[in-house]
Amino acid sequence: MMRQTPRPAAALRHAEPAHAGVVLVDWMLGNACNHACSYCPAALHDGSVPWQRREDVIALMDRLAAHYAEGLGRSVWLQFTGGEPTSYPGFSEIMAESRARGFLQSVVSNGSRTLRFWKKAAGLLDSAILTYHDEFADHAAFLEVCRLLSDRLPLHVNVTMHPARFDAIRARAGEIAEAAPGASITLKPLRKGFGTALYDYSPAQLAQLSERVSRAPDPRATLPRSVMELVAEDGTAERWRANDLLVAGQNRWKGWRCEAGVESLRVKASGEILRAVCGTGGVIGRMGGPLTLPIASIRCSRDSCACVADILISKRRAS
Repeated sequence: MMRQTPRPAAALRHAEPAHAGVVLVDWMLGNACNHACSYCPAALHDGSVPWQRREDVIALMDRLAAHYAEGLGRSVWLQFTGGEPTSYPGFSEIMAESRARGFLQSVVSNGSRTLRFWKKAAGLLDSAILTYHDEFADHAAFLEVCRLLSDRLPLHVNVTMHPARFDAIRARAGEIAEAAPGASITLKPLRKGFGTALYDYSPAQLAQLSERVSRAPDPRATLPRSVMELVAEDGTAERWRANDLLVAGQNRWKGWRCEAGVESLRVKASGEILRAVCGTGGVIGRMGGPLTLPIASIRCSRDSCACVADILISKRRAS
């Protein structure tokens, strides 16, 4: 259960120790999307950046295998995003190349592809994250995709919660939970311009954003990240979901040592490569060009950690 006022913390660590040995590569294959949600910046859906070349994608996979798997002894997990990554030409072939290198993989998708596509994709995925966008989603079709995937692999569903349609979207989230009882579901708060400030939610809406819609996910499920633990100065730890830390404003670790670049990597649609989604430490290289992959943590330079993917990285207070 979430604390309203957490004690001063000395570290943020994975509740599941095995997750600390994974490098999660958030890989944006392009910025084309069949949705154009009002709260989504144009740069994440307008198709202004061409899809990455297949040969460059495969070459980077080889670099990741050499550095993280062979060099650092880490599991490599590719998480394909966009835009809408399932629209990438030959997406199934890219997943097959990843699997051939022993990588684990997942996809962050709006779930709009056909059931035939998802039946094929499910055999190459270790988990899936679907985002429900009320403005564009075909609700009945989305429910069918959720049923299919939740029966075959670990499924998480983010339901984007616009405050103007909050109650109606909350009801849809309940229907998703009924259709896919094996899935975990998060009521996802929206951030203005994808920055650090939340939309203008009422106190009642903020309280609902921390409610659990579905049962707890199977602890045996294969996932790259999960719940975190805030470790107090006396060594005691308390479990927190990333979404709860964000809603409660407990996402400020400027000056701490962060394992961004060791536990995480961000590949932008442009081919630029960063340690994490937040970009702390700047560009470390690009696809098809010079690239220096990190071997150690970095001091956080951000006032707040606005992305759930970045919150789910180990951090410790610098001495």
